[in-house]
Amino acid sequence: MGSSEPFVVFPAVDLRGGRCVRLKQGDFARSREYDADPVRRAREWERQGARALHVVDLDGAREGRPVQLDLIRRMAAAVEVPLQVGGGIRTPGDVRAAREAGVSRVVVGTAAVADREFRLRALEELGGDLVVAVDAREGVVATHGWREESGVPVTELAAELAAEGVPAVLFTDISRDGTGEGVALERTAEVASIIPTIASGGVRGVEDIRALRRIPGVVGAVVGTALYEGTVTLEELLVAAVG
Repeated sequence: MGSSEPFVVFPAVDLRGGRCVRLKQGDFARSREYDADPVRRAREWERQGARALHVVDLDGAREGRPVQLDLIRRMAAAVEVPLQVGGGIRTPGDVRAAREAGVSRVVVGTAAVADREFRLRALEELGGDLVVAVDAREGVVATHGWREESGVPVTELAAELAAEGVPAVLFTDISRDGTGEGVALERTAEVASIIPTIASGGVRGVEDIRALRRIPGVVGAVVGTALYEGTVTLEELLVAAVG
């Protein structure tokens, strides 16, 4: 994703037990179901104008291996727009399985942070279709479904990834995720000054999208709760994304 490319709004489709849910700050005990049929949900976001979807296998993130690839395969077959998918992808075999399921861009998190060799192999395999998830709490990288802290400062990891040629990161400020408190603009800008960044967590509406668009290096934003709660429409966000 080069800087000349348009800013992408990714509606989030988070999968748990075959259904579309949202978690608050990554907490499985604070889960809310929004749609029993994620395939229908994916089609609906496409109908409303989404140019790409961000899909998370929450069960996979928790178990450390992809759990919902059959469902993801059905979603990929049901829509024309690309799926960006993460959750439990921790081995080269997982990367290949995701690709075979029709995933366009693969998001790797915990394994990419903890295992540089895996990261480089994923980069070799995926090239421009690799996104590394950088999840942070108070500026420190968190892993394992956000349950563990790595001790690594976010900016340090971002610089390492940029030096290796990783094309983009998905940056989530965990404290904002699912809360509707607004985006962590300063922290997002810090990361985006180092490596192309897709922002995630806390987007409330058009003002957040406009603010993110103005930050050099921010190439897109994942939006979940605000869309599902109806506080903003996808159409409004798409208009804001093009100015």
